[in-house]
Amino acid sequence: MHIVFVDNLLMVPPTGGAHTFLVDLCDSLVKLGHRVSVITQAGPEQGLTGALSETGAEVHTNVWRAVHLPEQRAERLARWVNERGADVFVVSVSPDAGWVALPLLDSSIATLSIAHNDVSAFYAPLQHYGPFIDCAVGVSETLRERIIDVGSIPADRARYIPYGVKSLSPSQIEELTELSSEPDQPLRIGYVGRLVQAQKRVMEFVPLAEQLVKYKVNFELHLIGDGSERPALEAAFKRLGLEQHVRMWGWLGADQVRQQLLQLDVFVLLSEYEGLPVALLEAMGHGLAPVVTRIDSGNTQLVRNGENGFVISVGDIQGCVSALQTLANDRHRLIQLRRAAWKSVQDYSVQRSAGDYAKCFQEIVRASKARDYRRNLPEPFPIMPSCRSKYPHWLRKIKARLLSFTPAFPRV
Repeated sequence: MHIVFVDNLLMVPPTGGAHTFLVDLCDSLVKLGHRVSVITQAGPEQGLTGALSETGAEVHTNVWRAVHLPEQRAERLARWVNERGADVFVVSVSPDAGWVALPLLDSSIATLSIAHNDVSAFYAPLQHYGPFIDCAVGVSETLRERIIDVGSIPADRARYIPYGVKSLSPSQIEELTELSSEPDQPLRIGYVGRLVQAQKRVMEFVPLAEQLVKYKVNFELHLIGDGSERPALEAAFKRLGLEQHVRMWGWLGADQVRQQLLQLDVFVLLSEYEGLPVALLEAMGHGLAPVVTRIDSGNTQLVRNGENGFVISVGDIQGCVSALQTLANDRHRLIQLRRAAWKSVQDYSVQRSAGDYAKCFQEIVRASKARDYRRNLPEPFPIMPSCRSKYPHWLRKIKARLLSFTPAFPRV
């Protein structure tokens, strides 16, 4: 089976779990004997495309160019997919081309979309292109419900397939958590992800660290990742004299992240919305006790307050401080929560996730011959509103060409 994934933003830093999950998924699908192609737009970040190539997946960055308009990208993408006789077409992360190409695909190609986050960017395209999607996947239970209620996809064409991660073995987790029992050791707190205020609220790590110092909590704060707020974070920590408590690691590869997780006790996630956070799954799979925000999707599917971690309200810095104080002062409780966190994510394996996708692909390929929901659609099918423009086509082409002479993806 030939499976094509579209992710426009694989090479645009900073990347997140919606992009990194593809590496393990493609690795598993290739090992199952499938041909896997990943189509993206060229950019400065080559870490993920390099990792994908190592799995045996084919990575293509030249199907379209930055100068092309959305409809031009879609035409080239659809032509590429049709000419290679793909069996499955997956819209993973794509603001335009992946969706606009759907009506142009050969009718024999099964189609699937993935909602990675609880935002309209993943639901609005479904409302418009729903008849061209054979199956819409949500990475959390909540996202599947949103696909049905907000994306207007019938329940029989909506699925829940969570991410899969690599976890420690039972013997490893027993040995590792025992290291948390020393009361004179600092509580090692970590965050892995994009350093951005929108969604992730990373600037709240500044008052959090300030309050931990005020309450004389012995701690280290390790921030792994990169993003637009990194300079502001570093400046704030320096201004408040918190540098001795904070380590900024920058962006690390997957294996390096896992090595760092082995050195930590607690994972803190302050987000105001999520899908199913890959970083949280990996942290719990490595036995970190989670302290996360109470949001609609993801966090509370994984974390049960007081049982395998702590759940706080969005913006509740004092609540986060209290949870961390508890874990710093009660090492027996810390060990209990770390082991409980690890146990609760053992069903979220890479093998299970890849198996669920492989099964889904087979089913939609078989069902693609009978699609009542594609009857009587207008031809040509209109482009979704977010890709339309009030300006004439010739003027948009001139603008796109002028913009192509400036760096398309500046580093942040």
